[in-house]
Amino acid sequence: MRTVRFNPVPFTLAAALAGTFVSTLALPANAQSGASTPGALALSMPAQPLAQSLNEVARLANLQMSFPAALVAGKTAPAVSGRLSARQAVDRLLAGSGLEATVDGSSVLVRQAAPASAGNRTLPVVEVTESATRSPAPYAGGQVARGGRIGLLGDKDMLDTPFSATQYTAQLIEDQQAQNLGDVLVNDPSVRNTYSRGAGRDEFNIRGFTLFNYDVSFNGLYGISPRNASSLIGVERVEVLRGPNALLNGMAPAGSVGGAINLVPKRADTEPLNRVTLSYVDDGQFGTQVDIGRRFGEDKEWGVRVNALKRSGDTPVDHSSENLGALTLGVDYQGDRVRLEADLGYQDRLTRARSGLLFPPESGTAIGRAPDAKTNFLPEWTYWKAKELSAMVRAEVDVAPGWTAFGAIGAMRYDFRSLQTSWLLQDSDGTIAGRPTRLNEQIDTETAEAGLRSKFDTGALHHEAVVSLSTLNSDQGTRRQNGSFIFSNLYQPASIARPNITTAPGIPKIGETKLRSVALADTISSSDRRIQLTLGARHQQVETAGFDASSGNRTAHYDRSAVTPVAALVVKATDQWSFYGNYIEGLSQGPTAPEGAVNAGEVFPPAKAKQIEFGTKYDFGRFATTFSVYQIERPSSFLDLTTLRFSAGGEQRNRGAEILTQGEAAKGVRLLAGLAYTDGKLVRTEGGLNDGRTAPATPKFQFNVAGEWDASLLPGLTFTARALRTSGQYVDMSNTQRLPGWTRYDLGARYRFITGNVPVTVRAAVENLLDKNYWQSAAREGLTIGAPRTFLVSVSADF
Repeated sequence: MRTVRFNPVPFTLAAALAGTFVSTLALPANAQSGASTPGALALSMPAQPLAQSLNEVARLANLQMSFPAALVAGKTAPAVSGRLSARQAVDRLLAGSGLEATVDGSSVLVRQAAPASAGNRTLPVVEVTESATRSPAPYAGGQVARGGRIGLLGDKDMLDTPFSATQYTAQLIEDQQAQNLGDVLVNDPSVRNTYSRGAGRDEFNIRGFTLFNYDVSFNGLYGISPRNASSLIGVERVEVLRGPNALLNGMAPAGSVGGAINLVPKRADTEPLNRVTLSYVDDGQFGTQVDIGRRFGEDKEWGVRVNALKRSGDTPVDHSSENLGALTLGVDYQGDRVRLEADLGYQDRLTRARSGLLFPPESGTAIGRAPDAKTNFLPEWTYWKAKELSAMVRAEVDVAPGWTAFGAIGAMRYDFRSLQTSWLLQDSDGTIAGRPTRLNEQIDTETAEAGLRSKFDTGALHHEAVVSLSTLNSDQGTRRQNGSFIFSNLYQPASIARPNITTAPGIPKIGETKLRSVALADTISSSDRRIQLTLGARHQQVETAGFDASSGNRTAHYDRSAVTPVAALVVKATDQWSFYGNYIEGLSQGPTAPEGAVNAGEVFPPAKAKQIEFGTKYDFGRFATTFSVYQIERPSSFLDLTTLRFSAGGEQRNRGAEILTQGEAAKGVRLLAGLAYTDGKLVRTEGGLNDGRTAPATPKFQFNVAGEWDASLLPGLTFTARALRTSGQYVDMSNTQRLPGWTRYDLGARYRFITGNVPVTVRAAVENLLDKNYWQSAAREGLTIGAPRTFLVSVSADF
């Protein structure tokens, strides 16, 4: 019997840095080097009209602030938070506005900017960023960034990115009280969550294809983020890239091809942070989160950010609950030539009565109405418990002008225990049959990458080239024991006694995965960067093995490789308007012909999903729009029942169009909205039987609009609203089962104010305002139910 082992060596640096942090936490904020300014103001102001922000600073600092109303009319100040002097605060509010301020004692005069002279005392312009180390900067409104990491290509501005991508910020995560990754991506019209809030797990459908949560990367590495659901407490940004991306990120461990999601860790800002957040989610779930950040050193080159969370209690679904404890530590060093980052994360999540799946009946049997979302068909004794410990270190070194070497290494231990029941819906009356299962699982992952970036010119052309090597090793151990069949009803759940299911001790190794790749890409641009052409390719090797749980002998082996290219073009018509196009591929492990097929045991090469996309992006200054059209072809496999030959010649073809908007639509009004149209077709199926039918779990239309309005009646008060619309979707390939479309409305408000020197933010929201019961998704041949009406309240204070 083979037992999964975990090698904790990659934790060493993070643990050492954590020790350094202990003494830092013991110091008060004003004891840190450069941590505070005498007479500093504790500010927490949202993006709002400039006049409103200036008046608030004047009131807090007891200043006489003078400015002509016409001079600031129509101008919006950025969000400003932290402990700043009055001069620093005014400086940040006026940055980029074309205005300047002169100071005379307690009087401040704001006027049109003029060339600096010896007689003018002008506040210097400071570029405002969300973090001391994070770029690109937030876009107008602060809910998204104006660019982000595009895998192998590094950070890119949105107009220079030849793909459809959105980067959601920590401000959005906090203001929308997001608990899991799905609570953030609910804002994206191209993405739909397979599971609802409070389900204890995340899974997504992007452009009509499933993206598993364990295919989410963390700071550019696969295998490090939580496998079931991320608490988000240590996450600064959520970066979403739509479409296949094997060249950019390598093959995802589970082979997801619809898109990529990367979690960007929090880093300490230049100003000290001591934030406490208290939260409540009905039906009785309370939480406390602490967020502490410091930078220290002569030039504040060292940064430490710690987040801790404890949340427990019941959820709105009957007899369900969740208990979550999480801790993250992020350390970074920003030197002239050397940049280091280290992250340590721990998460312990226990979810009760949300642990099971519901599978549809056989094709041709109608699916009844959605059950009451509050009435739980899962027995109260079901649960899953996941403990996850991860660590990674990333480094960059400028080895010569224009040349940067980079590398990262990470490891994760996943320990899972559960007693769950998967159900089969048998008829339209709601009869369900299930089989309880006790599952114990351990997964150990080690991953790394290394590479070299260079920038150089050849004549009139500029090059940004990169070469990268990556590796991922994962060992999986599983112990499973099934119980006897049980029966219930979806609409009137039966009271079922807890089964007595025991498992043998130990967790034997049943599988291992090894992914190796080498990638090369070059972005060639004209001297004015109006034309940017990206060419590249990745050679990916996939090796997997299966083992007998009793003997430990290898029972299956897969070892194949493939090359995935990319060609992408950006043409900037103006500084605000760009066009783009790309051809890129996704990669999944190829199938092996099963027993019973005439070609049993035949190993097929990795399956390639192929995308062609064209789009345009326009930046109006404080509001941006992206429009794109695309086609994705993904292969599938089937067993021909006539010849009994297993083939990988099936195909699903998704054609779609998307329009996405972000930013400030008007003064004091922020908007995230969009429409996604997807025409998913089965084009090569077994015997041609289902050719031309609509692909399962692929709604034709998905519409989102989320708005925020800063109410002028009370400074600091903001009202929020959101509407989601998803059209109907088929469940089966023969299109005999269909889930109706659904619409959800959310409302909320928040109020920012300062009591004493403490900025406070109170947030309240209600999701699914009309308490609508609906089938949420049919992804992965399963059925999921939307969450009932849910109330959320939180209070954050910066001490």
